[in-house]
Amino acid sequence: MYLIDQHAAAERINYEKIMAKLKEKPVLVDLLVPFKIELSKDEFLIAKDHIDMLKEYGFDIDDFGFNSYVVRKYPNWIDEDKALDCIKKIFDIICDKKEFDFDKFVWRMAATTACRMSVMANEYISLEEQQWILDNIRKCENPFTCPHGRPTIITYTKYDLEKLFKRSLD
Repeated sequence: MYLIDQHAAAERINYEKIMAKLKEKPVLVDLLVPFKIELSKDEFLIAKDHIDMLKEYGFDIDDFGFNSYVVRKYPNWIDEDKALDCIKKIFDIICDKKEFDFDKFVWRMAATTACRMSVMANEYISLEEQQWILDNIRKCENPFTCPHGRPTIITYTKYDLEKLFKRSLD
């Protein structure tokens, strides 16, 4: 018997999709109404040092008054309905630590965005969505864990089940 964590599996699928997209030239989504991201003074100054990096990844971001930024475009690897939440989280990641590590930032940006875009725990998904997860988890380079290391699939053998029900002879 196989049990699949629908969130962890979807997160792995989204993570690998995002990592692949980060290596390509970004396709941008234009916002009809730009997002405003407000930060503390310290966060604003930390983010200011990394705005050019975000622009390289396809974000159209500019200063907007005191301690805030306006986002006019974002890369299409972010789902439209989760865009504001994901972009705020990316700013949180940038501002999280005093010492910035580019490789850790890219990993955290991809992993966190993948998490936010995935089906949530205990959320009902249709049979088609279940099939999509099954079809796509098979295509992943590492289908057995989410980017944070949690298992996507656990297995119970017949012996494991018999043992759980105290039916095994051992």
